[in-house]
Amino acid sequence: MSEGAWIMDSDEKAIEETLGKLLEGFRRRDAELFKEVYSEDADWTNAFGRTLKGRDTIVDYLRELFADSNFSDGEMKGAPEVDVRQVSENVVLVKTYMEIAGQKTVQGGTLPTRRNHSLKVLHRAYDGNWRIVSEIYMDARDEVTHRH
Repeated sequence: MSEGAWIMDSDEKAIEETLGKLLEGFRRRDAELFKEVYSEDADWTNAFGRTLKGRDTIVDYLRELFADSNFSDGEMKGAPEVDVRQVSENVVLVKTYMEIAGQKTVQGGTLPTRRNHSLKVLHRAYDGNWRIVSEIYMDARDEVTHRH
């Protein structure tokens, strides 16, 4: 995970468990798993700019999203890439990258393979569990505004 000064093995396992539940929730389209992933006051922004506040609101939205075949037709192409960076004893940042193929639009088309990045802020709760307190998603774009 990191150079190891702060995070103990038990914390590393707890962080992996939280991220595993998040991934499993998306794979199974099971929003109930997210009740153990997000903090009560978490904030969440999707790749289309929709911002939500609070675990219950996030879980309700994801339950609705998973019931929509436009979203649920999409499948991850392989395991996500994950990079964890420790910020303090009780905070880590998690960057992920995944590709998703087959998602549909409300207009009836199919999206090209989505190249999705996310940034998650996890905080160690008083009970020792690590929860997502903030998460934002973005899709990479093909348009170029600057050449280097």
